[in-house]
Amino acid sequence: MRVWLSAAALFCAISFGAQAQDRLVVKGYTSDQTNHAVEEIVQPRADRQIARWNQMVCPQFVGFPEDVEKQFEAHLEDRFARYGIPVKAHCPIPQLFILATTHEDDLINHILERDPYLMQGIDVSAAFADNFRLPPSDVRHAIWQDYPVRWFSDVGIEYNGQTGTHLLNGNLPPRFGGGRATALYIGEIPMTSFLGSIRHEDIKYMAITVDLSKMEGVSWPSLFEYVSMIALTNPQLKDYDTSETILGSFVKHSKPQSGEFAMTDLDDAVVREFYTDDRAEDGRSETRKIASDVTASLHP
Repeated sequence: MRVWLSAAALFCAISFGAQAQDRLVVKGYTSDQTNHAVEEIVQPRADRQIARWNQMVCPQFVGFPEDVEKQFEAHLEDRFARYGIPVKAHCPIPQLFILATTHEDDLINHILERDPYLMQGIDVSAAFADNFRLPPSDVRHAIWQDYPVRWFSDVGIEYNGQTGTHLLNGNLPPRFGGGRATALYIGEIPMTSFLGSIRHEDIKYMAITVDLSKMEGVSWPSLFEYVSMIALTNPQLKDYDTSETILGSFVKHSKPQSGEFAMTDLDDAVVREFYTDDRAEDGRSETRKIASDVTASLHP
């Protein structure tokens, strides 16, 4: 299985992948291809914003060989730094968990049995009304599909760069023991300005599981790139039908493809706009703006 590369071979493969990426030129995507790719990657729910990292990200790797973990950390840190997101390994409280396993279904089952509400946050905003219920059926359905890499996240609300708080008055959900509310929970400050909402949705925590038993013929550098794109954008867990993005080229019909893969020019343009544009904008409006800006950057 090619995924078990030696440290020396891994370093050479990463160096080659970096050189190949440096030589990439804009492939002349059509506007339709660009718009379709953006719409596939960026899909906020109705009346929601686009959730992004807005803090230092502390990753934790579990289950990888030691030499691979070090290379993965360096790769992730470099990728995030490109878009202005600081990364610090070995924090007391990680925000990004990347878990390697050969029994992915068992791991997912254990996570959901231990805390079925994991990665749903504790926000009491009406926009997060599903926080006190089991994950929506579409999320649970996707998590249980036979994907080689799966992910889910906790999205919360920030207000002027600080976590807002709101006292939940009334009865607590059963998961919190019922009874009257006695604790503060993160909440939305219902204020807007003529410039739009002054609150924004952020990725608080994210978990990515990698099933090593499904990685036959896959190189570590390709996996690093794919996971980096997932971690940066928190896209939907599904099969992507566009080959203009690594999301649609590395995994097809729930299976990883052999060969060398890297984030494409379109991926890079999407992520740059993702972390440049106004976080407080409505998600659908922001998606259209990202598509327009990416198209302009790829078609000067």
